[in-house]
Amino acid sequence: MSGRMRFLPLTRRSFCAGAAALLAAAALPFSGCADRAAANGKVSLVVKVPRTGHDVVFDDSINQVETVIQGMAEEFQRTYERPVDIEVIVFEQNQYDEAVADALGTEKSPDVLYGDYFNISTYVRTGRVVPLDDIITPSIREDIFERLWAMGTIEGRTYLMPYLARQNVLAYNKEMFRKAGLAEFIAEGEITAWSLDEWTRILDALAASLPEGSFPMMMYAGSSQGDTHIMTLLRSAGSDFYDASGHFNLSTPEGVEALRWIQDGVARGWFPPHAENLEIEDCSSLFRQGQLAIYMVNNASITRYGDTVGLVNFPGPDEDGCATTFASGFQVFDNGDAEKLRVAKDFLSYVYADEHWLDYAAGAMPASKRVAERYGADIPAYNLFRANADNVWDFTGTNPDTQTVRDIFFTGIHDLLMGKMTPGECAAFLDERCNAAIDEGWAVSRLHE
Repeated sequence: MSGRMRFLPLTRRSFCAGAAALLAAAALPFSGCADRAAANGKVSLVVKVPRTGHDVVFDDSINQVETVIQGMAEEFQRTYERPVDIEVIVFEQNQYDEAVADALGTEKSPDVLYGDYFNISTYVRTGRVVPLDDIITPSIREDIFERLWAMGTIEGRTYLMPYLARQNVLAYNKEMFRKAGLAEFIAEGEITAWSLDEWTRILDALAASLPEGSFPMMMYAGSSQGDTHIMTLLRSAGSDFYDASGHFNLSTPEGVEALRWIQDGVARGWFPPHAENLEIEDCSSLFRQGQLAIYMVNNASITRYGDTVGLVNFPGPDEDGCATTFASGFQVFDNGDAEKLRVAKDFLSYVYADEHWLDYAAGAMPASKRVAERYGADIPAYNLFRANADNVWDFTGTNPDTQTVRDIFFTGIHDLLMGKMTPGECAAFLDERCNAAIDEGWAVSRLHE
């Protein structure tokens, strides 16, 4: 990479999230306060990106994805046909609403947004995110894995340029398993799966054998961060989670049983104490310190654990269990300035036509087939996760407002863990409240004209 990139300082912003901001921002007219082409012809763009750890197999100097995007922006500025200024603004993972929805109609409205699609999919329904089919050439279309195109395609139009993906499964501490007499469940070199009865046996054995201050499995409901993994656990007894119309469907025997399985785990000592108040990062810290036997990992994070962990799918509706995929990529926003919109699209065209920049996805699971062919052998456990792709389920369904639903979901799990709700009551609460949010999201939904 040396000789091609000179990184600019990153601009940092710290915000406070607010779920209601999205609908309010969506109602704003396209603002005239957005930067327009100056007299000298220079166009200014705002590119926003959440702070995200990112390793690249061929460049040890990279540990954050915003560093790569900053490099893309600077080289585009140097090579573009006209003067352009790109400001890269970094925000925290739990501050999407303030960084995006609250900024619409202001000078800091994003022209380009990079993020995880389950977070940024909601913005498509504001009518501000533009379809990108006009810049997707046949060669780009063919090069990106079809599963990733499908995630960002709505009513036949493409609203996400996929860049990479991370597949999430569970990791277990091998030494803790051996000490608990569970060596038979340790599988080397594969992503295994256990039945729900086996999961129960394993967690009970861990609870009985682990020393004080150590715990069998992650659990948290202090905020919406990490809640997608808890959603995945709710498929453990066979629930499909969503019905055919894309609504929550947990008030079934399978859904209630999964909720009961989690609630019973509190009394059986499966989780850290007062898990209802924990964040996902609290459980991450316990796992790193050897105080938690089972925790969520993905193909980009397993390297930090070396050979100390094995991999297993979440318990699911069939014998192979289930996993989740977090696809990340770019959106373009229409802020009422045709020149800015054109340059924003040109920026993405530049990135996806330059294999140098596509290569920097090699560390996670690249969206580009050519990058996967070049670097797949160097990406840790790449073939394992590729082979596990058929076990991935879509935890967003067809939800038009994922963020609002998430703000509701964790509160139900919080009360379930505290014993304030029975499993049946929790299922009814989640179905009623989350489905109301889904219906409201559809009522105000609009796509870019």
